[in-house]
Amino acid sequence: MTDTPRTPPGWYPDAQGEMRYWDGQRWTELTAANYARTRPSPPPAYPDVVVAPVARKPWVRRWQFWLVVVVATFLAIGAIGNAATPGSSGDASRTSTVDDDPVRADDATPTSAPTQTTEPPVTLLYVADQKDGDSWVASDGKEYRLGLINAPEHNERCGAEATAFTRTFLDDGFVVDAYATDSYGRSVAEVRDKTGTSLNVALAKSGLGDDRYLEQFRHENPDLGRRIDTALAQATTPACKKIVKAKPVPLVDKPKKAPKPANNCMTGYSPCLPIVADLDCPDIGHPVTVTGSDPYRLDRDGDGTGCD
Repeated sequence: MTDTPRTPPGWYPDAQGEMRYWDGQRWTELTAANYARTRPSPPPAYPDVVVAPVARKPWVRRWQFWLVVVVATFLAIGAIGNAATPGSSGDASRTSTVDDDPVRADDATPTSAPTQTTEPPVTLLYVADQKDGDSWVASDGKEYRLGLINAPEHNERCGAEATAFTRTFLDDGFVVDAYATDSYGRSVAEVRDKTGTSLNVALAKSGLGDDRYLEQFRHENPDLGRRIDTALAQATTPACKKIVKAKPVPLVDKPKKAPKPANNCMTGYSPCLPIVADLDCPDIGHPVTVTGSDPYRLDRDGDGTGCD
C-alpha cells in the first residue's frame, strides 16, 4: 500500500490567489499581507517527503477574470453606441431622447386620439303666455315661477314695469334650472338668458322684485338665496308710474231723484198742481207729466203723461 503524498508546509497561493501558509494539513490564517505583523516561529520542515505544491489555477479559468471581461465588454459596446449617435450639436455628448429611454419610448408610441365627448346643444325656451313679472307659460308647455323673488301684480305699483322687464329679458330665449314645484303646480326655477345671466338676480337688483317669499323658501336653494340677498342690497329705486284707481262703475243706473216740489205743489207732477183733496183732469184742463206716485190718478194708461 502506497502512502498518499502530502504537500509539505509552505507558502502557496490559495483559491483566491493570495499567498497563504499551508501547515501540511490545512490552510492557516497567515497570509503574505499579515505575516509581517504576526511573524510566527517557522514551522518544522519535512525533509523526507518532497511533494510538489498544489498547482495554481490558470488565470484563464478563474470566474473573477471572466466576470471582469463580460462587464468590460458591455461597457465598451455602450460607449461605442453612444459615440456613433451624435446629438443635435453634432458632437458625441448629447442629451437623452425618447429613443434612449425604453419607458419613454413606449409612451411615445403613437396611439389613437382620445374620443372627445361633445355636450348636447342647449335648447332655448321662449315665452308663450306671460302672466306677470315672475311667472309665465313657456314654449315647452310648462308654467314657470321665478324662485325666491317676487314681482308685483299688474294692479300693484311697478307691476307693469316688472312684467315688461321680464318680457324683454326673455325675448331672445332662456334656459331653466327647476328645483321645486309650488302649490299651484308651477315649476319653481332659476331662469337664465342665453348669456347665463340670472333673471332672478337681475329682477332683484333692478328694484322691481321683492323678498316676500325669500325666507319662507330659502332652504330650497340656499345659493340662489345668498345671491338674491346681495342683489337686493344693491337694488336701485325704479321709476314706476303711480297707479290711478278708477272709480267703480255701478252695475245698474241709480233712479233719478224727483225734483223737490215747490211750496203748495203736489209731489209727482209737472207742472205744479195744487195740493187738494182730489183733482180730476177736467179741473186741470191740460196734460201733465207724472214724475212720482200719481196721487191724483191722472195717468190711467201708465205712459207717464196724465190728462192726455
